[in-house]
Amino acid sequence: MKLLAVETATRCQSVALMDGTILLAEKSQANCTSHASSLIPAIQDLLASLPCPFSAIEGLAVSAGPGSFTGLRVGLSTMVGFRTVTGLPLVTVPTLEAMAWSYRNSVHPVCPILVARTNEVYWAQFQWKDGHRVRLLEDRVGTIRDMMDSIHRPTVLFGEGWLRHQPVIVETLGDVAIGGAAESMNPSAYHVGLASLDAFRAGKFAGSHVSPHYVQRSEAEVQWDLKRQRVSP
Repeated sequence: MKLLAVETATRCQSVALMDGTILLAEKSQANCTSHASSLIPAIQDLLASLPCPFSAIEGLAVSAGPGSFTGLRVGLSTMVGFRTVTGLPLVTVPTLEAMAWSYRNSVHPVCPILVARTNEVYWAQFQWKDGHRVRLLEDRVGTIRDMMDSIHRPTVLFGEGWLRHQPVIVETLGDVAIGGAAESMNPSAYHVGLASLDAFRAGKFAGSHVSPHYVQRSEAEVQWDLKRQRVSP
């Protein structure tokens, strides 16, 4: 099936057209200042480059978060709009889960990390076994120290959170922290598409109410971190 996939969870905007697992074309902008003004033109340029009419597309996939609230809303509302007009099936994909597809051949657990609020990150952990993705840790948000406390064995770390906090992560975790490849640091629409295929095969499509996947910390976790910061030397 021909699939249009969109990634807007971070400042890196990415749109891709796929035929099954085969990437036909991808268009990415590393530092997008306005997803609202550039997403639809990017999709138009992508389809024109093949060329491929919108009528040839059979499914829609979009990154659902966590990530930038504004970026996620733009991506989701755009794809919901396309679904409304065309009647095409839509699959929403957790952003961190899509990022894990960068390392579908990894022998180590993988941990994508995105920047959240000031001094906080989003992260999750996955392991690939016999070609299947196994989630080891649910999507979380917390301090970089919280993230490091969740790493207990050699793990591939990547994403914008890794780039921002790499020195302290390496100093704290040492050889347990395996830095990812440069090309895996930004989320990719192609990986969103790959992550959506099982849902398409199973007919698990987005319902009528589509909203971003926000990961929130409990009040107890927030207060615990505040207390820990106060007692730290």
